[in-house]
Amino acid sequence: MNVPTVAVLLDLVLIMAAAHILGWLAEKLGQPPVIGEIAAGILAGPTIIGHHLSSVLFPQDARGSLNLLANIGVAVFMFVAGLELDRGIFLGARRSIPAVSTAAYVVPFALGSGVAITVLTRYQTGNRLHFALYVGCALAVTAFPVLARILHDRNLVHTEIGQLSLACAALVDIMAWAMLAVVLALAHPGGTQWRLILLIPLVGLLWWVLRPTLARISRLGSAQTMIIIGVGGALAVAAITEWIGLHLIFGAFAFGVIFPRERRLAVESGVRVLSAVLLPGFFVVAGLAVDLSSIDSTAIGELVVIVAAAVLGKIGSVYLAGRLTGMGKQPAAAVATLLNTRGLTELVILSVGLTTGLIGPQLYSLLVVMALVTTASTAPILRLLRMAHGPAETEPEMVGAGTVPAAAQSHRPHDAAAEPDGTTR
Repeated sequence: MNVPTVAVLLDLVLIMAAAHILGWLAEKLGQPPVIGEIAAGILAGPTIIGHHLSSVLFPQDARGSLNLLANIGVAVFMFVAGLELDRGIFLGARRSIPAVSTAAYVVPFALGSGVAITVLTRYQTGNRLHFALYVGCALAVTAFPVLARILHDRNLVHTEIGQLSLACAALVDIMAWAMLAVVLALAHPGGTQWRLILLIPLVGLLWWVLRPTLARISRLGSAQTMIIIGVGGALAVAAITEWIGLHLIFGAFAFGVIFPRERRLAVESGVRVLSAVLLPGFFVVAGLAVDLSSIDSTAIGELVVIVAAAVLGKIGSVYLAGRLTGMGKQPAAAVATLLNTRGLTELVILSVGLTTGLIGPQLYSLLVVMALVTTASTAPILRLLRMAHGPAETEPEMVGAGTVPAAAQSHRPHDAAAEPDGTTR
């Protein structure tokens, strides 16, 4: 009997069951399912059940396979995230989108970098600059897919606030991936640094050759063919960017961006099934590395500083940028709250940092808690702003240069944000 194979199969069943149950409980509490799924991973780690039981449930010889499956799940998910990026949501907004998205990334990035070199020095694992830049990346993230789910649940997805939030979140995520790529290139030049030069022809090949080719194929091929091409292409380009020296998430996301939209709904519905099976494994693998059992009073203080920098940097900068570009008080506060959402995108970036040695397990654990706190706070704040179910009465306040016009609203980019069973991450 192949013991590792048996363990992996049983662990997959346990992961799917725990993630589904806790995700359902999170929804009942008014939270996105990702909160419950991350909690399932932390529950499986040493913080709650201890190192011994955690290693029994998820033995070391099975974790390598689980990590591989988790990476496939993340790659598929990032393909869908790229596929959902609708360029139509950028039409017509003259000032708010660039101003708000820039503030939403630059200010928390700067605060995070400052906190890294002043408060978190004992967690520094290598070069001080690389460490500071990475922590800045971690605090500046906005979780685009979790944001889409929150908007969908509250009937805000097609309002001006919803459209503006989605557009800004998309730009913030693009900046996040780009900056992370720069940090990884600086931190791990090695002997393969020359491969980064290949990124330029790869982008040209994807946009000017592969994109029109896929468009022609989509007009002839069946939905099943396009699903196979989508998953296969995402994994192939992910492998290329991993080999180049970037993370596999970049390739999978890029392939989703260039993939034809004609059959997006059919492709998403098929691909999301695979993602739903494999992606929960990522949360457990991520949770297994979280160990808060030895946290001390100093670490608690550091966590408070991290959360404060993340929340104040994101919410404060977005609110101010929104007000300066003509938004009303309540819409500016709502957009600021929505862009403070983190979640899966944060976990992907934190896992990259942990596996590449940019941060260690202790700081990783604190940053995971920060991601949970900021994501969980979004729904309650929206309720305080009386925006639980589509605030039609607040939309007239969004007038002037910051308004997203009807042309942009006519694009309905995230009707497909929900999975076939109505869930998303």
